[in-house]
Amino acid sequence: MTGFQTFYDFGSLQRFISSKPSISNVGIVPTMGALHVGHLSLIKRALNENDLVVVTIFVNPKQFNNRKDLENYPRVPENDLSLLRQYQGVVACIPEESDVYPKLDPYPGITLGMLDRVLEGQYRPGHFKGVAHVVHNLLYFIKAKRAYFGLKDIQQLSVIKRMVDETRLPVSIIPCETVRDDSGLALSSRNLLLTESDYTAASIIFKTLDFVRKKIKKEQPEVVKKKATELFNSGSLKLEYLELVNKNTFEPYTTGDVNGVCCIAAYCNNVRLIDNVLL
Repeated sequence: MTGFQTFYDFGSLQRFISSKPSISNVGIVPTMGALHVGHLSLIKRALNENDLVVVTIFVNPKQFNNRKDLENYPRVPENDLSLLRQYQGVVACIPEESDVYPKLDPYPGITLGMLDRVLEGQYRPGHFKGVAHVVHNLLYFIKAKRAYFGLKDIQQLSVIKRMVDETRLPVSIIPCETVRDDSGLALSSRNLLLTESDYTAASIIFKTLDFVRKKIKKEQPEVVKKKATELFNSGSLKLEYLELVNKNTFEPYTTGDVNGVCCIAAYCNNVRLIDNVLL
């Protein structure tokens, strides 16, 4: 493979892959663009495990329940492509909406249950239906063997795992550690919308998560949650939720649960941020 390439439809991407006998394993890193160090860590992991890595850039309208949020989502395609060009073995795929959702749509639909009713499911109705749909179709058309997702969106990760199980797509879902800046703030495309003072204020998110992680083995969950909420509210962000749950089912956390996670969603001015920490 010579030179970085960008594909704007799945057909040309598949023809390229088929023309390269050396490519037997394809990894995919689905993104909505505005790439950052967190995305690049997924790409590096994928490069270690596959012959070719496809980075998709598609701002999915089906997962936005707020039209303004969709319109404001950062879009910097030239910067994204510039970042990707540094990697050998990586191609970009920037499909049109009509390619992702064709008239003969292959997505059969799935049942999300509790995952669609709590936390992100409660506050962003329809969001996970859109996530499951777009990821299914990207995996279906690109035919990747492995797909890489960050643990920052841990509820999304559970949705995607369920979708793959129900639809029986022949792909492995690979979770990757959250990448943080020096203050502990999780890297996110939405961070581009933050001012310098916003960044400082947003550090309360990780401080609160770290507090929960350190206290949860010593005190009852309801006590830790109350104290953590008070700590968070000592800052300037507006808390949407702070919950302790099981990372797979998203049922409420119980003492001793080895799959516990604390999840936070909050607004820093008008920018919605989410994060979590495993307990």
